[in-house]
Amino acid sequence: MNNYTIRRAVYIIIFLICPSIFSQPQHDYNFLNIYIQNAVDSFSVPGLAVGIIKNDEVVYAKGFGVKSTKSDDPIDNKTLFGIASLSKAFTAASIGMLVDEGKLNWNDKVIDHLPWFELHDPYITRELKIIDLLSHRSGLATFDGDLLWYGTNYTRAEIVKRIRELPIKNSFREKYGYQNVMFIVAGEVIKEVTGKTWEKFIKERIFNPLEMVNSTVTNSIFNQSSNIAIPHRESKPMDFINYDNSGPAASINSCVDDMLKWAQFWINKGKVDSTRLLSEKSYYTITKSYMTINSGKGEEIGGTHFVTTGLGWFLSDYAGRKIMAHGGGLPGFLSRITIVPEDSLGIVIFQNDEQPVYSDIAKKILDVIISNKEKDYVAERLKKINGYKERAEKKRKEREKSRVLDTEPSFELEKYIGVYADKMYGDAEVKLKDDKLSITLLPTKKLFYSEMTHWHFDTFKIKFNDPFLPEGFVTFNKNSYGEITDFTIDLPNPDFHFYNLRFNVK
Repeated sequence: MNNYTIRRAVYIIIFLICPSIFSQPQHDYNFLNIYIQNAVDSFSVPGLAVGIIKNDEVVYAKGFGVKSTKSDDPIDNKTLFGIASLSKAFTAASIGMLVDEGKLNWNDKVIDHLPWFELHDPYITRELKIIDLLSHRSGLATFDGDLLWYGTNYTRAEIVKRIRELPIKNSFREKYGYQNVMFIVAGEVIKEVTGKTWEKFIKERIFNPLEMVNSTVTNSIFNQSSNIAIPHRESKPMDFINYDNSGPAASINSCVDDMLKWAQFWINKGKVDSTRLLSEKSYYTITKSYMTINSGKGEEIGGTHFVTTGLGWFLSDYAGRKIMAHGGGLPGFLSRITIVPEDSLGIVIFQNDEQPVYSDIAKKILDVIISNKEKDYVAERLKKINGYKERAEKKRKEREKSRVLDTEPSFELEKYIGVYADKMYGDAEVKLKDDKLSITLLPTKKLFYSEMTHWHFDTFKIKFNDPFLPEGFVTFNKNSYGEITDFTIDLPNPDFHFYNLRFNVK
C-alpha cells in the first residue's frame, strides 16, 4: 500500500468516526456579539438575552444590557422575561400529550368537553374542534376578545363565556385570525380532562422533566430578589401586569437557559434525552400546516416563500429549510423562538423593551448559520424608523385638524355620569369631580381609568393609565328624544379592539 492509499484510508476512517469535523462549520459568534450589541445600542434597548443550540450543544448564550434602566444589574442566562405568546406551544404540546394518552382526540368537538362553551355563531359552536382552537381558524378576527383578559379581573371561565357576545367576522376554517382567547379555551379543556389546572399540568409534564427550573407560569410570585427583567416602554420601566387569566396563551416567564432546553425538546421531536414526552405522531400534527398567511411576494431565492400556522407555531421556509417559529409580545416585553429541524438548530431571543430588534437579530443569526446572505437588518430598520415616526405624527396632526373648535357638550356634565355596560366587556362608570369628568372601565380599574377632556361636541379626549396605549376619544350618542343612550371608544392601536365595544346606559 503506497502513502497516498494509506492517507486516503485514514481520511475515510476519520470521516466515518467523526463526521462532525466535516459537517459542522465554525460560525462567527464573535461577530454576533458585535451585531447584537450594536442593535441594543442603536435602539436603546435596556436588556436583551440570546441563546443558540446546535446539534445538542449550547453554542451561544449571552445577556446584553440591564434588567432595569434604574439599576446596573446585568442581564444573564437565567434572567426571566415574560415570553408572552411563546406560551402557546406549551399548551399545544400539553394537548398533544393528552391525545397520546387517549384522553383527547384532535378532532373532538370542544362542546363535548366544555358543554357550556358557546360562540356567537351556533354553527361554529357546534362544529369547533380542539384542533381549531390551536390553529387560528375559529372565525374570530385577529386579537378579537383580548380586552377580556388584558388587565381584567375576569377568570378564564368568565372570559370564555363572555366571548360568545362578540359577532364572528371571518369565515370559519377559511380565514386566518390570530387568537389568544381560543388558547384560553384550550387551557380550560386541559383542566376539564385532567382535573388539574393548566399551571399544574405545565409544571408536572413539561417544566419538571425538562428541568426548566427557573421558569414560572405567573409573575405574581416575583419579588425584589428575583432574577427578572423589568418591562420597559421607550426605555422607561413599567409596572408588571398580571396575566394569569391568559395563562395558556401568554403568561409563562422563562430565561435563555430554560428555553434552550425547550428548543431541544422540539429538535428531538418530543424527547428529553431518551425519554419521550410527546409522540412523533403528535409532534408532526402540531408542526404541519393548517392556515396560509400572507407572506408578501415570496419570490426571493433563498428567502421565505410561504407562511402557515401550525398548532402554537408558525411555519415557513427559509434558505431551503423548514422554519418553526413564534414571536411574543406584551407591554414591555418581546420574545422569539426559532427552530430549524433539518439543522438541529434552536434560537431564543428575549428583550425587555418594545423596539422589535429581536426579529432582526433572529434573521441575522439564521443568515450566519444556514445561509450566505449578507444583509444588515438592524440598519434597514434604522432607516425605516423615521418613516414610522413621520406617519404617526401625520396622523396626529390630521386628528388635530379634524377638531371642531368652539363647540360645547350637548348636556350639562352631570348628565353624562352613570354606569354604562357593554354586553361582552362589562361595566364602565363615568364620574364627575371638581367639574371634571372621568371614566373607568370597571373590569380593568387599574389600567383603564382617565380624566375626560372636552374635544368637540359630545366627544371627550382620554389617556388611560396604561402607558402601552395611546390617547383615545370617548363619544356619547343620543336618541331622537335628546337622551344619552351609549358611548363608544375610539382608541386606535394594533392590539386591543375598543371599536368592538358599545357601552349602553344601564
